[in-house]
Amino acid sequence: MIAAAAAATLATAALFASPVPATAAGCGYEATTTVHFRSGPGSDYVSLGLLRDGDRVGTPKEKQGGWWKTFTMDRTASGIKAGKTGWVKKSYLRKSVCMQLD
Repeated sequence: MIAAAAAATLATAALFASPVPATAAGCGYEATTTVHFRSGPGSDYVSLGLLRDGDRVGTPKEKQGGWWKTFTMDRTASGIKAGKTGWVKKSYLRKSVCMQLD
């Protein structure tokens, strides 16, 4: 009984703990329009799916000729799973805006 009460107290405290501030690196980037998420750095590579306007990707792991190797941060509007790695043309991305709620 005491252990259950302690666990509930800790869980409640975690809900009201201050959020960790987002860093610029943690915000990533987002698509500015519908664009192919590709298996390699170029339009000749297979499309892994589409990123839609606002779909978020992480900070690039590699850059090559205007193309960025990155990963999806969330499930995309078109259904690409979170964490999927692929390439996207940098000109179709903008820095994502982080929000911190206090």
